[in-house]
Amino acid sequence: MYIDADLHIHGLHSGAVSEKMKVPVIAEQAGIKGLDVIATGDILNPGWRRHVSENTETTSRGFYRRGETEFILSTEVEDKNRVHHLIFLPSMESAENLQKELEDFSKNIKKEGRPRITLSGEDIAENTKKVGGIIGPSHAFTPWTSIYKEHDSLDECYGSMSSEIDFIELGLSADTEMADKIKELNEISFLSNSDAHSPWPDKIGREFNRFQVEKKSFEEFRKALKREKGRKISLNVGFNPLEGKYHCTACQNCHQKYSFEQAINFRWECDICGRSIKKGVKDRVKELSDGGKNPEWRPRYLHLVPLAEIIKEVVGHSSTKTKTVQKIYGDFQSEFNSEINILIDEDIENLSEVNKKVGSAVRKFREGKTIMIPGGGGSYGELVIPRDEQDRKRILEERESDIGCFYSKEQKSLSDF
Repeated sequence: MYIDADLHIHGLHSGAVSEKMKVPVIAEQAGIKGLDVIATGDILNPGWRRHVSENTETTSRGFYRRGETEFILSTEVEDKNRVHHLIFLPSMESAENLQKELEDFSKNIKKEGRPRITLSGEDIAENTKKVGGIIGPSHAFTPWTSIYKEHDSLDECYGSMSSEIDFIELGLSADTEMADKIKELNEISFLSNSDAHSPWPDKIGREFNRFQVEKKSFEEFRKALKREKGRKISLNVGFNPLEGKYHCTACQNCHQKYSFEQAINFRWECDICGRSIKKGVKDRVKELSDGGKNPEWRPRYLHLVPLAEIIKEVVGHSSTKTKTVQKIYGDFQSEFNSEINILIDEDIENLSEVNKKVGSAVRKFREGKTIMIPGGGGSYGELVIPRDEQDRKRILEERESDIGCFYSKEQKSLSDF
């Protein structure tokens, strides 16, 4: 069987997370998105653990169910070097045991959903394995709190436990093609997850994984990561990495983009506003590349843009939360049930019966005729849907430096793209 799973979110106990991130809402929104399984997030936090227990039914398979949605117990922790790690656990008992193992090394594990642990990645991995958990680095390439921000290899981070690491999470600014340029990652499974902080359809499930397993269970999930007995990840789905907030090297303040060479020449100081330039994922991967190649078993990575983002661009609104965008999204949802189905599988003619312009935009997206203006410096990329081929050529020409992630001296200001 195939299951679609988003395996990294946060609950309301984590910083900068919507107060609506509670299990009943998460389960409902995961169903709307078309997900079969979603992570709980933050399961080391005692308050969140109680909330999950009170709002789900325990299965005999290490999953927790609410309605048609099943949850896998998960948490994200920060180590002493500010590297984030994603952890999955088989039971509430194992979550409680891991909390007890780590609480002497954390001042906020009982308050914060994403606790800071004053241990190395090696120590955290060892403790996770001790309670039967699964572990890998979160958003591995982002220029904040990631393994390849702080280290140059898995060994540097995990030491003697590096061979026990089960996966790496790509993050919104990287995909399979980029990560496989690094040889040490060619034998490890990749996860693509949303890291959602709010429950809305443009956040939950914006990245997910399709697993081929015998049934929904924690052990089947473990086998799929190890590609055992026919279990596997059959598809990674997520952002075009250009859409991520940290794809290009760019200013953290005004988001002006720079080539790697330009950033060095400017001594990592923005020529426009004088603030710091942050190294992008694209350039960090280039630094780490050492001749790695996609292994034959690696599943396809499918680039998707959330349906709400497509609708927003079609109607010319600045937010996915406007009534018009939400009304059109609701029309599609009531007709087709699953956003995943709408974006990947549904016949375009059927989509056009609900909204002709959106149907046309989805067709252009599937055919690769849209344009993604890369993100950087903390600003997401921008989806542009050209009217026709002439309009597409005009946009590519006018925004050449923005698309190419470099600074043009002729550009007087950011508004001149």
